[in-house]
Amino acid sequence: MPTDKKRINLSIPEEVYERLTKYKKKNGITSDAGACLQLIVRQLDAIDNTEVMLDIVRKFSVEELNQISEQGVSQLKGLADNGFLPK
Repeated sequence: MPTDKKRINLSIPEEVYERLTKYKKKNGITSDAGACLQLIVRQLDAIDNTEVMLDIVRKFSVEELNQISEQGVSQLKGLADNGFLPK
């Protein structure tokens, strides 16, 4: 049956397949193709998000970034101390 989706034939090393198998089990995924597709989409989203983040960072001076970092670390520490983050 014809499909409008693209096909990718992929051979991977045994170590990568072992990692993929662990990923499938951890995330309740039943097929290799489904796991690969999910990982591809997640990585492409992460690349897009990194580009957006870098565009934002470029708008600040080093001093402003240091101030933002200090505030963020203080708030993160507060969340951890109050049990809002997993140990």
